[in-house]
Amino acid sequence: MGLVVTLQITETDENKMLLVRSRFPKAMGGMMLGLSLVFFIMYRAASIYIWLLYYSPSFIDKAFFFAIIFTLVLFPLMGFFLLFYDKKIVVDKDLGEICIRFKFFVTFWIKKVRFDKIDEIIVENVCNSKTVAMQREAAKGTGKGIRAGYWLMSLKGKTLGKLYFDRNPKKEVILSYAENIARLTSKKVILIEN
Repeated sequence: MGLVVTLQITETDENKMLLVRSRFPKAMGGMMLGLSLVFFIMYRAASIYIWLLYYSPSFIDKAFFFAIIFTLVLFPLMGFFLLFYDKKIVVDKDLGEICIRFKFFVTFWIKKVRFDKIDEIIVENVCNSKTVAMQREAAKGTGKGIRAGYWLMSLKGKTLGKLYFDRNPKKEVILSYAENIARLTSKKVILIEN
């Protein structure tokens, strides 16, 4: 679920680029709310037995009770969050800044980064480990490329430090985002592959 909230370029021209959250999280939030409804119906049907777990003297039974209740509360909260959470990044050459907005119904956090505080844009492969699928393909000798890990883009500067910017499972996509930002900010892109 770490890659659910990826960004997509929706608008770009010679002076501005707009990145917004993909639509997949809204769909996933809807699915989680639907699943929460199913869980609630199941809870209503078995509530007597679930509460018997709570009143049981066994520690394991109480642990099961709290795991069930935790799931009943967590799923609708996560579904609700994914349905209404939004992230938008505007790279504006005219203003000379990158504006990152986080929204949950209303905008609750805005981070503005001036171009002069950015020294470089770093794209690095954070997780490059062999998966079971990769090992099977290598054993078969089919030569199919299987993507490993995910890519992280960050902005780096002396006063800025290293500011996480975006992540994506596809190298080509995150690299194209970095190159578009580099084109607007006139900064260099550094690619780090592990």
